[in-house]
Amino acid sequence: MSTDQILLALAVIITAVVVAGSVAKKLNMGSIVALLVVGMALGPHSPRPLLTGHVDELQTVGEIGVILLLFLVGLNTQPKRLSSMRSLIFGLGTAQYLLTTIIIAGLLIAVHHVHWQSLQSSLIVALGLAMSSEAVAFSSLEEHAESVSPRSRVVMAVAIYQDFITIPVLAVIPLLASKSMQAPPVPTVFKTLEVCTAITAVYLFARYALPKALAFAARKHGIEVFSLIIIAAIFASAWAMDRVGLSTALGAFMVGMVLSTSVFADQIKASVSSIKGPLLGVFFIAIGMSINLREVIGIGGPLLYYLPALFLIKIAVVIALALGFRLGFRTSLLAGLLLAPFDETAYIIFSSAQRSGLLSEQAYAMGLMGISFSFVVSPLLINLGYKLVDRFTTQPKPDLPLKALKESSHDHVVVVGYSYVGRVICIILEQANVPYIAFELSLDRLEEAKKWKHKVHYGDVTDPAMMGALAVSRARAVIVTTREYPAIKRMTGTLRQFYPSVKVMTAVPYLFQRDELRKMGVANVMALTPEGTLSFGRSVLGELGIRTDDIDTIISSLRADDYASMRGEGTIPEDVPKDAAAEKG
Repeated sequence: MSTDQILLALAVIITAVVVAGSVAKKLNMGSIVALLVVGMALGPHSPRPLLTGHVDELQTVGEIGVILLLFLVGLNTQPKRLSSMRSLIFGLGTAQYLLTTIIIAGLLIAVHHVHWQSLQSSLIVALGLAMSSEAVAFSSLEEHAESVSPRSRVVMAVAIYQDFITIPVLAVIPLLASKSMQAPPVPTVFKTLEVCTAITAVYLFARYALPKALAFAARKHGIEVFSLIIIAAIFASAWAMDRVGLSTALGAFMVGMVLSTSVFADQIKASVSSIKGPLLGVFFIAIGMSINLREVIGIGGPLLYYLPALFLIKIAVVIALALGFRLGFRTSLLAGLLLAPFDETAYIIFSSAQRSGLLSEQAYAMGLMGISFSFVVSPLLINLGYKLVDRFTTQPKPDLPLKALKESSHDHVVVVGYSYVGRVICIILEQANVPYIAFELSLDRLEEAKKWKHKVHYGDVTDPAMMGALAVSRARAVIVTTREYPAIKRMTGTLRQFYPSVKVMTAVPYLFQRDELRKMGVANVMALTPEGTLSFGRSVLGELGIRTDDIDTIISSLRADDYASMRGEGTIPEDVPKDAAAEKG
């Protein structure tokens, strides 16, 4: 494609995504469906295609979004929480995959008129279709604000198990093709050591080297370099897992999980979230482009029969197992729907099987169409499932776990800046038993916060991406105590524009700065210099023996008409620092 074609395609795709997203929101369909429809409308199989080639390359780029999505999932999963999920991972995860594989294989063998070549073909197809899409499941959980819900735990357990089972599944294909079930022992042992070495290397890198690199970037270079180091670390870990045949998402998940206890966790989330969304959108658009509706209609009956049957099998198995694990009806039903869509890994499994002669052309095409079409059907089923359980279940939604509540800004006061003023505000909030979470960019101040045992994290909350990652809209209030007036002005402006319902409070040194912020719509702002001066003046008069009533009268007169008598002829005092005065100018 030429440059002008690429630019036109990007412009049309972005415009189509915005329009489709707005329509999907009004129809309550979900953004995934909108992106898939955009892909089908603009792809090579559309009556008026915009992009007729490079769909595979576009999907490869989009898979970076899936990697970043799984990194963020890991970032919300602390090691202790993962350890508590052992029974779900090795119990439910194993049972779900094996039982689904057996039932699907049995169905394919029983239906003799389908063009499966042999028992091996049925097994290969079952191994691929038993896997569930992480991208659809976790994206749907994000859309429904359930990233830390019991449903998320079930999906995560199954996803982790399936990431590890991918290698044996891919390894069994050439064995089935050669009709030999005995693998040479040396390569198997070597492969196991290779996998263990890669996992250990990624863990040690994320646990020891990466935090030091982030601290160096935060201290010397700022947010931009900090973000670049995070992205590079995610890609490097994904590459290491891919080299040994594991899922690239597994490497990203591991790095995120190790960093979940870091003081940098919130800023990391903001840095990654800002680029994850567009790339994940590209992934679903590329999936939509690969769906050939004519071919789906051409397959006709078999696809219409087997796709619902396979969906019902996957949903029923998960529901039964989740109920067996006593996870409750709501969680069991939604987990079944979330794990129904087929995984994109099945593309690789079927491609390898087709090259090995285990799948016929028709079976291969039917498998690919089934996977692609499940991406369209699944989000609709998931959204319908949420509506149904909300309507027909009387039990209330369980609250977020206490750990997750403390890590979010929901009903918390967000304190921006940990200078002297910020520290005092934290002390006041603690004594008033008001939950808060504070953010600071200076690592020296973060060390000071540890001494005071204040809950302060590294992060630039003036960044709109950080505000979104923190869900600032749900905060009880935002108190800005940073020293830099340009940062105060930028942040309060962003908050008033995008989060007008959030209560914003701040303190600035001078009256002209307070006046400027009030004009921007910030009502709760105080000028510290006049109030501090008046407080000092009150103590001076008291030491001089002036009566309390007279002192109150004098101080009140100075406060009258918005400190009119203290302002003088100009709005900027002569002792204002040049940089602050320049900001006024």
